[in-house]
Amino acid sequence: MKTHREHPGSELELIYLFVQLVDAGSLSALAERLEMPVATVSRKLSRLEQNRGRQLLMRSTRKIRLTEEGMALYERYKSLVTTVDALYGNADDALEGTLRIAAPISIISMIFMRTINEFRRKYPAIRLHITQKNEVVDLIDKGIDVAIVGGIQPDSSWVAYPLGSLDYRLVASPGYLSGVERPTHPSMLVSHSIIKVWPLYNFALRHGSGESYYYDGPAGLTLTDLQGAISACVDDGGILYGPELFFKQELKQGLLEPVLAEWRGETRRISILCHQRQQQPAKVRAFIEFMQARSAALFSMEA
Repeated sequence: MKTHREHPGSELELIYLFVQLVDAGSLSALAERLEMPVATVSRKLSRLEQNRGRQLLMRSTRKIRLTEEGMALYERYKSLVTTVDALYGNADDALEGTLRIAAPISIISMIFMRTINEFRRKYPAIRLHITQKNEVVDLIDKGIDVAIVGGIQPDSSWVAYPLGSLDYRLVASPGYLSGVERPTHPSMLVSHSIIKVWPLYNFALRHGSGESYYYDGPAGLTLTDLQGAISACVDDGGILYGPELFFKQELKQGLLEPVLAEWRGETRRISILCHQRQQQPAKVRAFIEFMQARSAALFSMEA
C-alpha cells in the first residue's frame, strides 16, 4: 500500500474519527452516532490507511478488529482525542444512553435481577438492553457493551472483571430419594434419573480422599434453563447436578437435599467482560463498579 501524507490537520481529523470508531465498536454504530453514512465512515478510514500505508482494522459493517498497527495508533492518540472531547464538551462521560448486556438465561432471572433493578433506580437515564442467551455471543458483532460469562474466556481482546464463583454439587428431593436406592458412589448414578442442565451436561466429581469420577452417562431430562431443572428436581424428577447458589433456598427449606455429599463438583468462575479500552464509557464503568461492589452479597450462601 503506497504511503501518502496529507496536511497534518487533515490527517488528525481522520485519526480522531478512527479512535471514535474503535470506541464505538463498529462502522454502523459510529455512523449512527455521527449521523453519517456508513460508506462515508468507511471511505475516511480507507484514506487514513492509505496515508499510513498500513491496514489498521479488519472490518465489516457490524464488526471491527484492530490490527497490530491499528492498536498502536489507537493507544498513541486515544488520550489526545479524550482531551479534545473534554475541551469541546463531547466526552463520552455521561451516565445515560443504552447499555447492552449479554448474559446466560438463568443467572439474570434467578440471581442478578434485583441488583439490576437497583442499578436502574440509581441510574435512571441508563437504559438496559439484556440479551439472555446460553450460546456464545459475538460481542462485537452484536454491539454488546458488557457480558456476564462463566469459565475462562479465550478472546484476549476483552478484559474480565471477576464477580464470584459457583460451586456445583448433586441434589435431589426427599420424595425421589425415598423411592430409590440412595447412591453411595458416583458409579451408581447410571441407574438413576439424572437431570442435566446447561452448561455442564457431563460433570466431574472429586472425593475428599482425592478419588475422582467423571459422569458422562445418560440423563432422564436435559434442559438449558436452570430454573426449570430445579423445578423438575423439587418435583421428584431425579438427581440434579448444578450450582449450589441457585438452589440454596430449596436446600434450607428441605425441598432438596445433598446427594453424595462427600463428593464435590466443579467451581465455575463468573466474570464481567468488556472491551479493552483505555477510556471506558461512563455507563460501562458504572455498571462494572456497581456489580463488583455487590458481588459478595450476590454470591453469598448465607442469605
